[in-house]
Formats: sequence, structure tokens, C-alpha cells
Amino acid sequence: MKRYLTAAFAAMAIVPAVAGAQAQYNLRWAHYLPNSAFLEVENQFAENVEKRTGGKVKITPTYAGGLGGPNEILALAGRGAVDFATSAPGYYPDRLPLWKASQLPFVFDSPNQAIETFKILRQEFPSLDDEMKQMGIRFLYQQPLGAYYLVGPKEGCDTLAGLNGKKVRAFGADVPKIVSSAGAVPVTLTTTENYEGIQRGIVDYGNVDTGNLVALKIYEVGKVACGPVMTFSGHIMAVGDRTWNRLPKEYQDIIMEEAAATQQRYLDWVNQNVESSLEALQKAGMKIVPIQPEEMAKWKAQTPDLIQLWVEESAKRGKGEEAQKIATRWRELLAQQKQKQ
Repeated sequence: MKRYLTAAFAAMAIVPAVAGAQAQYNLRWAHYLPNSAFLEVENQFAENVEKRTGGKVKITPTYAGGLGGPNEILALAGRGAVDFATSAPGYYPDRLPLWKASQLPFVFDSPNQAIETFKILRQEFPSLDDEMKQMGIRFLYQQPLGAYYLVGPKEGCDTLAGLNGKKVRAFGADVPKIVSSAGAVPVTLTTTENYEGIQRGIVDYGNVDTGNLVALKIYEVGKVACGPVMTFSGHIMAVGDRTWNRLPKEYQDIIMEEAAATQQRYLDWVNQNVESSLEALQKAGMKIVPIQPEEMAKWKAQTPDLIQLWVEESAKRGKGEEAQKIATRWRELLAQQKQKQ
């Protein structure tokens, strides 16, 4: 019975149209976040694919982890249980150890820099996409994230002295390192757990990007936001190889063209979203407290070199040589970008 149910569930991933139905392929999209204006660019991707295929390909999203948790849905797409999946590589440190570097804190100066850097690295190092192939998925685009802020009911999150001993939301394998380097205590919570974590005092301060601060209404429980603290690439949109291989090439081409267009729209959108989100937070009564440059410099100075730590961790997984090559090129790109500023 278990084998039968598993097979039946997987078979539902692509459903040929019955007589009279418009869509030829009804594809399921598992998203780890709740739907909001924060996902408007991604929702437009699905709408555009449907329009360009004349309604033959319909991508139907299920939000807020309705088809699986953030650390499950990429693997579900790889097994064919869902067709598309959206989650962050940081939730898969063992299966996407090279990709998780795109979410290292204290490395990038802007969301655009994070996306453009890893776009070049993907082109020069096929090993990044090979990790996804091993999971049975393929990359479509990555979300650029606005700046992260520390959020809580009380002031004090703008200095290391104020953070010392406080419980601060962390996630993945690397954000806990910067939280600890500030003298705070990292507490692992998912993005959607920030609200309850602050409300119930599980953390003194959440750790959220500006878009989700608005989308998840975290301003209702956290009246003070200190930052910006960090920025990096966000979640990944992937399609399962089983689904991909069943689609006609003309539909594959449309999906890839729309994925590339979505990536560019995201880059155009993100800075405007940060500004509008901060305005919305202030209108909601949230106090935005800047962390002074000298305080951030002190914080970064007492944080380990996270790129080097990533190389060392990759070596333990047998990927040290590749990670070192990526890290060397990565530092070159960052230096070049800094010179252009």
C-alpha cells in the first residue's frame, strides 16, 4: 500500500489533460513561504509561462509549506512528487554545500552583487549545477534578498553591547556564526517562525529581510528594527528533472526564457521593494534604528572569514579543491566590483 500511494503521488506531478480541459500539463509548485506581494515577481513567472504556452502549461503554487517543509521540497521535486519547488539552499547544507555559499552573511554589499557574482560562478564552475543534478533538479532563478534587520520589542539591537547575551534568530550553518561573534545566542527559526518567536519571547530579536518584515506582519510584534545587518541571495526556484524531461522542448524553452526574464525583473524590483518596505514599516509605527558603520566594522572584524570556513567545511566533504577554486575567483570578483564603486 505504501509503495502504491508513493507511486500514485508521484504520478500526479504531471497530469495530462482530460477531455475539455485547457491545460495539457498541470504542474504543482511547492513554495515554502506564504503568498504575498513579496512573491509578485515569481507569481508573474508562472502566469507568463501559462500565457506563452496558450494555457497548455499551468503552474499551480501551494504556499507556506503546504506540500512540504523548506528542507524537504527541493528533494520532493527531485523525486517527482512535485514539479517546481522554491526553497533556500541554506536548508540543504549537506546536499548543496557549494550552493549554500550564496547565502554567506557579511560577504556581499548588495542583493544585485550577490546575484551577479553567482551568475558568473555558475557559468565558470559547472560543479554548482552538478549538485542540483545529483538531487534531480535544475536551477531556474534565484531571489535577490533585501537587507536583513534585527527586530524586537525593545531597543538595543544597534550595538554589540546591546546584543551581548541576547537570543537572536539564526538559520542555516553560517548565520549562527555571526550571531555568536556579536556575543549573542543563536536560536534557529525558519522565516515564518520569526513572528511567534518574537511574540513568545523565544528570541529577543528576530532576523528578517525587509520584504518579509512587511509580508509576514512582523512589525506587529517587533516595534524596533536595527540594521541593515547583511544581504545575500535568497531562495532558489527549481524544476524537477522528471518533470522537465516529460515536457516538449518548446515548453522547456519558454520556461527557461521566462526564468531568465524573471531573474532580471527581480534585480530591477528588489531595491524598490526595500525602499517601499521600509516606508511601510515606518507607517506601521516601527522604529528603524541604523547600525553605525563603526559598529558594523567592529562586528565584522571579530567574525571569522566565512568564505575560508566554507572552503574548510567543503574539504571535509571531499570538495575542498573545487571550493578553493570557487573562493579564489569569488574574491577576485568582489575586488573587481569594489574597484568599480
